Amino acid sequence: MNLKISKYDPSVDSAAKLITVSVTYTDKMTVLEAIQFAHETTPIAFDYSCRGRACGRCAVMLDGKPVLACITPITNATHTIEPLTGQPVIRDLIVDKREAHNSITARYRRTRSTSMTDVEFNTTYDTNVIDQINAIEWCTRCTVCTAGCPAYKANPSTFVGPAEMLAIAYRFYDPYDEGNRVVDAVQAGLWNCIMCGQCDNLCPQKEIKRVTQIWKDLRAAATAAGYPNPNA
Repeated sequence: MNLKISKYDPSVDSAAKLITVSVTYTDKMTVLEAIQFAHETTPIAFDYSCRGRACGRCAVMLDGKPVLACITPITNATHTIEPLTGQPVIRDLIVDKREAHNSITARYRRTRSTSMTDVEFNTTYDTNVIDQINAIEWCTRCTVCTAGCPAYKANPSTFVGPAEMLAIAYRFYDPYDEGNRVVDAVQAGLWNCIMCGQCDNLCPQKEIKRVTQIWKDLRAAATAAGYPNPNA
């Protein structure tokens, strides 16, 4: 199996280049395993930790498609492996996600003007809301969804991308949050999402259903609050 792997050191290279590395294919091999075998003969800078879709660090582009390398099977053929698009490249397959993670983290912060009360603590909330919160907590912030989002690629200034929108949705469902997450979502480009479902297709965490439920919930709430689709 031949792998065309992106090599780039910004301190010495003016642009990235593809090198070809031959790897012996084994049954049920993952993209991460292929990269590790390639690294044994040709030094490659790449990132990973958990090897089980829990950390999100190993996201790369496989033949132009964003994937989580640790759980994505690879076939016995010629493949191109490049760093995840949309992020600055630190070296080879490692990208700098600090700016993206800082933005996502800011969206996840709970907004409160007062301390929580005993009544709030003891209130039983809609199980559907709790189920959505639990599902979103599967997100590892790998940003695979944003890397493959057509709306984000077309104009990142008008749509923050699925990963950041998901963080807004998390607090939208949070019964203890006092922020106006509907306004946050609209300002972040809720209506500029084209509802193509690509984020659902790409996300390695199949527990999360964005287009089929979360985005629709946000849009319904926006319409009810007087922020209907301006493009309709």
